[in-house]
Amino acid sequence: MALLALALCLGLTLAAPAGAAEPIKVGIVGPFTGSLAHNASEMKKGMMLALDQINGQGGVNGRPLELIFGDTSCKPANGVAAAKKLLSRDKVLVLGGGYCSSVNIATSEVANAEKTPVVVAIAISPTITNRGLKYVFRTSPNSPMFLQGINNWLAEVKKPKTVAFFMENSDYGRDGQKIWEAQCKKIGAKVLDSFYFEIGDTDFTTQISKLKQLKPDVTFNIASTTEAALIQKQAKELNFVTQWIGVGGQFTQAYFKMTGPVSEFAMGSSLEPTKAMKDPVTAAFVKAYQKKYPGSRPGIFSSQGYDNLMVIADALKRAGKLSGNLAKDRDKVRDALKATDLKLSQGAIKFGPDGQVFTVYPSVVQVQLKNCQPDTYIIYPASRAAAKYLEPTPWSKRQCK
Repeated sequence: MALLALALCLGLTLAAPAGAAEPIKVGIVGPFTGSLAHNASEMKKGMMLALDQINGQGGVNGRPLELIFGDTSCKPANGVAAAKKLLSRDKVLVLGGGYCSSVNIATSEVANAEKTPVVVAIAISPTITNRGLKYVFRTSPNSPMFLQGINNWLAEVKKPKTVAFFMENSDYGRDGQKIWEAQCKKIGAKVLDSFYFEIGDTDFTTQISKLKQLKPDVTFNIASTTEAALIQKQAKELNFVTQWIGVGGQFTQAYFKMTGPVSEFAMGSSLEPTKAMKDPVTAAFVKAYQKKYPGSRPGIFSSQGYDNLMVIADALKRAGKLSGNLAKDRDKVRDALKATDLKLSQGAIKFGPDGQVFTVYPSVVQVQLKNCQPDTYIIYPASRAAAKYLEPTPWSKRQCK
């Protein structure tokens, strides 16, 4: 009995270090309430998978990671308040996460002023990393990188004569519009008109009715999941057919659940992990995600959340033993982030001098149906293509309703 008691005590002692050591606090910001909560939830699920793996392997230098979440509701004022709380009251070592460009422009300024490294996971406005802020990094491609494939496809394949814009009225939407406007001018496509909507809007019939009268070959539509789904449904109701082009981040499991076959033919640029299963690192992420969340589809936001926390953990590990002096430790983490060189679910992760990842390359995808179930398929470039581009057909001729 004494030997058994001793063995149990030894077992507890050996198992304790990662769990008993003081945790390293990492702050995570995102719109965990509001119309974008679907997407923030996907990001969080990817992060929780990464957290399980990190802490399951002993944590970081013998200390577990602890995530503290701050809700932004996709509002800059809320984001600033959440960031200030995480930095000052919770005293996190680094900030991660981040969705909604306008919010992350603001929160990254707060973090930089506090000399705290911030690693943005999803928001894609170039402004975030273009300002030369020394503590700001981003593990997602920015909007020019995301839209480059679509721009090449427009020039080489679609060659539209007329286009229109229907954009989220935010930095996210307007930055994308500027990039696409420049490309349309380059290829000789005439811009017929531009329309906007606010995050949280639910009625888009006025703008869609005007688009229907204009009959653009292509309609650019940067929107998040809920708004994008409603726009597709209302386009059907108004019998409006166009080649919708957005960003692949809207093509989430929640989006397909909301739209069903209505989303057929929509296009975007995407880093959908299930489309890159030839890559063993990406395939391992997909397998681990499906094991942790049975029945769930690992989409781009879950992949980006996973990679974001893995990058942070890697930098913490390479920063070495922490001194307990928060300012000095934050600088050590910032310096370690600069030297990041990883292979994760999105691909290679390396940062340029501006803190922007420059090694991740999205593909052009189109929503196509299989047994009336929507999914994205890579159609460009040809070297990655799994399907051919399909021209949108009139609603009356579509078999799946």
